Amino acid sequence: MRQRWVFIILTLFLLLSIAAQGQNRRLQRADKYYKVGEYTKAFELYTKLYTKAKNRTEKAEISYKAGLAARQLGNLSYQLSWLRRALKYKYQDPKIYLYLAEAYKMRGAYDVAKQYYASYKDLVPDDPAGELGIQSCELAQQWLNHPTRFVVNYVTKINSRYNDFAPTLSEDTTTIYFTSTRPPSKGKKLNPNTGTNFADIYVAQMDKRGVWSTPKLPDGDLNTEFDDGASYISPDGTTMYFTRCPNVKDQNMGCQIWVAHLKDGKWTVERQIKLFADSSISVGQPYLTPDQMTMYFVSDNPAGHGGKDIWLVKRRSPSSDWGQPVNLGPKINTKEDELFPSVDRNGNLYFASRGHLTMGGFDIFKATKVNGQWKVVNLKSPINSPANDYRMVFISNNRGYLASNRYMRNGDDIFYFFQRPIKIMLKGLVLNDKTRAGVEYADIIVEGSDGSHRKVKTDYDGIFNLGLKENTDYFFIVEKEGFLRSKTSISTKGINQDTTLETTIYLNQINQIVQIPNIRYFFNDTTLRPESKVALDKLIEILQLNPGIKVEIMAHTDYRGTEEYNIRLSQGRANSVVDYLIKHGIKRDRLVAKGYGETRPFVVDEQTAKKYPFLKKGQKLTEKFIKSLPSQEQQEICNELNRRTEFRVIGKIEHYEKFGSVPVDSTNTNTNPPQK
Repeated sequence: MRQRWVFIILTLFLLLSIAAQGQNRRLQRADKYYKVGEYTKAFELYTKLYTKAKNRTEKAEISYKAGLAARQLGNLSYQLSWLRRALKYKYQDPKIYLYLAEAYKMRGAYDVAKQYYASYKDLVPDDPAGELGIQSCELAQQWLNHPTRFVVNYVTKINSRYNDFAPTLSEDTTTIYFTSTRPPSKGKKLNPNTGTNFADIYVAQMDKRGVWSTPKLPDGDLNTEFDDGASYISPDGTTMYFTRCPNVKDQNMGCQIWVAHLKDGKWTVERQIKLFADSSISVGQPYLTPDQMTMYFVSDNPAGHGGKDIWLVKRRSPSSDWGQPVNLGPKINTKEDELFPSVDRNGNLYFASRGHLTMGGFDIFKATKVNGQWKVVNLKSPINSPANDYRMVFISNNRGYLASNRYMRNGDDIFYFFQRPIKIMLKGLVLNDKTRAGVEYADIIVEGSDGSHRKVKTDYDGIFNLGLKENTDYFFIVEKEGFLRSKTSISTKGINQDTTLETTIYLNQINQIVQIPNIRYFFNDTTLRPESKVALDKLIEILQLNPGIKVEIMAHTDYRGTEEYNIRLSQGRANSVVDYLIKHGIKRDRLVAKGYGETRPFVVDEQTAKKYPFLKKGQKLTEKFIKSLPSQEQQEICNELNRRTEFRVIGKIEHYEKFGSVPVDSTNTNTNPPQK
């Protein structure tokens, strides 16, 4: 009996050992698929192995590897699901926190992502990825809240429910070539690396209405049963550089760059461009500069900075051979992947990276040379998104096409982008100069240096809102029955971002006395001081804007001196103002000079009471009141208030030149209210 039990135990042990060995072999096979880039097979095998795992340690390891395979496939939901499962089983590699952070960042869940980045930072303080990840989340939130002026729109006619990416345009921008995994494709099998159809190059034409035709496979032998795509078309439209990636079972064959020529409507593939002696090094995604002398491309050459890097190669002439490839260096390339280089018409470089500070997965960056060094700038939202954003090609400086999987349910798609004009808004307020109340339903005539002309009205509170164009000078004339016309001007020159300008325009009622501030005379004299001319020029402006009125110039003195002397002095000063106005083009029959001496003491208004707290609104500044003030300083303030020059409307001119459009004064950009 004892021998029988020993036999049973040994048999069970042997069976368990065989099962464990089988599990290990399947895990090794899955790892091999992952290593050669067959991520679909690797993922499928990992998920099957998980169901047969016997303990938490095995489940943790298999879950983690399944999450990594899903990451390579770009399946964010599976990536999060399997990595969270591995974390639940206490998987020990700190990288799990980094990969979870990346996945949540691509979901736009930046606060959650920051927590995982912080955990990774605590576990691996020497790796800057944790701190950089936190910074990238904070920047992404700022960029989403304050997007640039670009608008990104889905291109319905070109896209399918399959992957559509890597656009390139003909010189006249009416032909677009792009890469797609849609059927019908040349390949009949699925790509084991991605689980999708093998990619092919497609082409579409734009008609005169700006509508793209249904994409089709180009005639010729561009496409094979494997991956073909990521192309560049020469300016004359007859030469194409493109990427071809053969697929051999259980081997990582890499990709190569090929050249094809268009003749009689058909593409003929002519040769492969050999850039490295080691044929196992993968190269692809070519893009040439406008002069055709430099080609940027992507390679996994181990001499790079890690992952896939961007390289360049030059030639002396369009017919000569390419020289030695050069890595673009650490300003461009990181230990992560850099992909899909392109060049605009000015020679600026654009590329996708997940190693620089990004909003999610891959972001598009612009690189320019400054003093011989690359300066790299993230193009921010909405060019970039929390998802993957790839190649960018240009129709002009501010519009073109890019690829993105921001609508993740559709995979990669092609989008049209353009830069909208700057939004410049003017918020205006028209106030009664005396009461500071809003003037309702006043008319504002708006003249632009671009030739534009329009009229708007204030609302019940005296407010008006207006959209302005960039790089334009504006002249505003405000009029309301019972008020004198007023004007101001604003310029939008130099404004390069969305802006809201504000201005306040003051109107004087026709029946009110208007003080002309800052009129100064030499002591005990009627001669105008030079600083008075600025204020008088403002009065000239008012009279020019209101040609149908006749005004009285009113000069006043303080109580010091005899009454007769003060009358004579104030009359002389009023005459000096009138003479100045006549000299500067105001007709004599519109002006009356009157000196009042000390007979009309100043009455404190609301603005003066606010400026001088010792005075109360409505107080008349008589000699008796002034002498009752406790300090010499207060008395002098009141005397200065009494020494003033004012004007009032006393009639109308029956025959005068009607007010018309006033030309824009492009030199006056003051938005402050005119002093009265």
